[in-house]
Amino acid sequence: MGGRWLVRGAMAMVAVVSLSGCDFTQLSFRVDDRLHFAGPEARSTVGTPVKVSWTMDEFWIAADGSEPPSDQAGYFAVFVDQKPVKPGHTMDDVADGDAACEESPTCPDQDYLTKHDVYTTTSGEIAIPTIPDLPGSEEKVQLHTITVVLMDTSGHRIGESAWDLEVRVRKAGF
Repeated sequence: MGGRWLVRGAMAMVAVVSLSGCDFTQLSFRVDDRLHFAGPEARSTVGTPVKVSWTMDEFWIAADGSEPPSDQAGYFAVFVDQKPVKPGHTMDDVADGDAACEESPTCPDQDYLTKHDVYTTTSGEIAIPTIPDLPGSEEKVQLHTITVVLMDTSGHRIGESAWDLEVRVRKAGF
């Protein structure tokens, strides 16, 4: 009987200690439904270039460096089959660890980002020229994820919101 209470007490103490260091106040759990994909239809089979379009509510589209940064204005960043940069971070994260890029003051530029399947746009559409085959996948038609996030006019990601669109693309050679 006493051993059971000891185990329960120890488990409660572990729970209190492990949860006490967590700061849940910085997390924002809300559904952000401002972006709506207009095409292509989710999970449809598409050819390249993949033309993706969307509409965005309650956001002013503005180019990088065109006005003071805010959460209400900026442009879009599109990531293919990868996690986007973290909230508050810049596209420098895409080149993190790439010694050649880190030595260049202009890197990452648009060419570098494109080679790494990352795009930026000030319109509600983008044509992705190619989507590489998924490594290790033998599927003839592969499911790819296109993720859109918001960037402010100073090049920092705005908030945690991200919108995903899955599309099917035939593997090269099939």
